[in-house]
Order: sequence, then structure tokens, then C-alpha cells
Amino acid sequence: MQKSVLTTAVTLALASLAAGTAFAQSSLTIYGNADISLDNVHKTAGVRLLPAVAATQGTDSTVTRVSPSATSQTSFGFRGVEDLGSGMKASFVLEGQLSHDTGGLSQDGRIFGRQSYVGLTTPFGELRLGRQYAPIFYSTAFVTGERFGATDLFIEGGATNNLQVRWDNQVSYWVQAGGFTGSLAYSPNAGSLSRVSFARGASANATNGGILGAAAAGTEAANNTGRALGAFANYAFSKDFNVTLGLHRNLFGGASLALVTPTGTLLGLSSFALERYDAANIGAKYTFGNGIMIDGAFGQGRYDFTTSDDHMRLRFFAVGTRIPVNQWTFSAQASQIKFSNFTKGKDTGVMLGAEYAFSKRTSVYARAVQIRDDEGRAADAGLGAPIQGGPNVIATAFGFRETPVFAGAGLNPGGTARYVGVGVRHSF
Repeated sequence: MQKSVLTTAVTLALASLAAGTAFAQSSLTIYGNADISLDNVHKTAGVRLLPAVAATQGTDSTVTRVSPSATSQTSFGFRGVEDLGSGMKASFVLEGQLSHDTGGLSQDGRIFGRQSYVGLTTPFGELRLGRQYAPIFYSTAFVTGERFGATDLFIEGGATNNLQVRWDNQVSYWVQAGGFTGSLAYSPNAGSLSRVSFARGASANATNGGILGAAAAGTEAANNTGRALGAFANYAFSKDFNVTLGLHRNLFGGASLALVTPTGTLLGLSSFALERYDAANIGAKYTFGNGIMIDGAFGQGRYDFTTSDDHMRLRFFAVGTRIPVNQWTFSAQASQIKFSNFTKGKDTGVMLGAEYAFSKRTSVYARAVQIRDDEGRAADAGLGAPIQGGPNVIATAFGFRETPVFAGAGLNPGGTARYVGVGVRHSF
């Protein structure tokens, strides 16, 4: 039966923490994951975010695609460990992400955009330096029964901000004792320009700004733009039951918000100046003796602005289950992320899945998912026209997060996105 481990991320987080485990010699591990599917995505029309936004927004559309990473992230990596003796080890991780449909690199073309760090383990914990997952990422990664693929609804709330997933320039310290695993982390710039917008790649520049976490956004400066602090804790009461906590803060130093078209044309500057973002997540997972697993996560976040007291607050929850039956595994999830103020909009999702394991490494799967956006009320961002939508579409339009739904299919404000796909997953 295929284990319900989401990616190698959790495995790597734990692997080098056991300082008492001796290695007879240095080792190099090559690992990876291939996940590709044939899917159909239908989006219904909704309201326009702004009248000036690209004409394709707010229209009905249906597309059939070959797309990557439906149930897990397609990736490749190298991990090296050297035993230094006396309970000390040196290690490194270089991990990239692929798009199997085109053969190209994801993560804005970065070769090792998923992780790239060097670690030193001592009898008192491990120090890591480089691009790493954000601490709060693990508070949902340790409890989701899926693998943080494009159809995993735990990512809808667990990653409402790109910097809740990965940071550039991270310094982290990890400890493990008994059932406890925890980390503290800091970055002088986790990945933010002085202007935040939807623009990315060649369209991201000083004029248009760029998404949080863009490839060129992690350059350190003599201010607090992009500075990040975070913490994570997991406690395993047994091999079947664990609980998690994640804390997260980004400082932006008054970064301006811009609205751009998907092609990078600047439409206007919001009246908001982004000061900081705070978030917290909690989660739990329990597996019964018959292998049935239930899990859940809850979190909230708040964007503070220097130019307004009407700060943007949001909340999310996600629940799920996995039911193994011989070589089959059936899964279900439900989630909702909502603004508790601002537009009062919300995004509600439901996922059903099934997979058949040919071996420990190879499975075929099917997924059916729907996400519905409730655009809420009109809110004024000082752009010359009101904006509407739930956290999913608002955060995407302003560049807080990538287009997250169904491997880039997106979601119209006030509309519904429906996904049906079948695929194959192989790990090595």
C-alpha cells in the first residue's frame, strides 16, 4: 500500500535530526517524484475583479490538459550526508521542480527552486542555511493525508501567501526529542520586492513589482522589506496521532500593492502600503487501527497596512480522510478560506479521490475537485473601482500567492472551478 506521505519534504525535515544515528560513511542520495495527469477543468463566469482586468477574466471556459503535479509535486533532488563523528554530521539538499507536460523547470526557472541548503547537525540540534520551506508550511504538511499536489485542499489555506511555503536566505535551527520536532527560522529577505503585484518572470521589475517569492525578490537590502520570522512544532503522541503548530511573520516595510494584467501591464497602484503579514496554523492527524486516517487544520492570517486601519484578515479550515482497502486508497477533503472583514468573500472546496498502488513507488489515481468563490461585497482599494472576491482570487490578483487552483487553472471571482483528472505517480 502506498504510504500517505505528501512529499520528501517531511522525510528530509526529520532525516538529519537524529544526531545520535551514526553513518558508516558519507552518502549521496538521488531522489524524485513524477506525477502527471490528463485532466479537464471547467470555470464558470463570475464578476470581474476590476473592469480593466484582462478580457478573459470572468468568462466561462473549459480546457483539457496534460498537466503535472495533480496529487504530488513533480520534483528531483540530491541529498548528501557526511558523518563527522561525535554525533555531528554535515549535509546538503538540492531540490528542483519539473513540469512533465513541457519538460521545463518550475519555480520561475530556478534549477533548485524547491530547496537549496547546507546543514550542520550537532548533538544539540541542526543548523540549516539557504532556501528552505517556511516553518509554518510543516504545520499543514505534517497532517495532510495528501501530498500538497494541485488537488490537495490543505494547501488552499495552508499557503494563502507564497512565503508560507518557501523562503530565500533562511537560517533555521531544528531540534528533535522524543515525540517532539520543532524549528525556529529567520530570513533577512524571504522573497519580497518593494512593490508586490501579479507580475512574474520577465514582467517582474521595479515598475510592475512582482509576486511574493519571485526569483528576483530575495535580494537583501538595508531595510526590513521581506524580513521573515517563523516557528514550527510537531508532537507525536504515538505513531498514529500527532498535532502541529506553526507561526509566521513577514515584514514588508511599506511595500506598495500594484494591480497588473497577466502580461505584466501596470494598471494602477492600490492605496494600501503593506506593512506586515502574520499567520498561525494548527493541525492534527489520527490513524485508526484499520488504517483509516482523519486529519484537520485551522489557521488565520492578517495583512497590516501602514495607510489604513482596515487590515485584511482571513481564516481557513480543512478536514480530510483516507481509507485504504487492500491496494486501493480512497480520499476526501473539504476546505474553506474566508475574509473575516474586507470583502467578506470566501472560497469553498470539496475533493474526492481514488488511487491504486501497483507497488510502493507507482500508483494510478483519479481526482474530482470543485472550488466555489463567493465574491462577497465590493471593497475599495483605491484603484478607481471596487474589487470583489474571496481570499483565493484577491491574493492571486495582488501577487500574495501564485495562481493556486488546479495547477494554474485559476478561479474567477464569484465563479466555480471544477477539475476531473486521471494520472500516474512514480517515486524514485
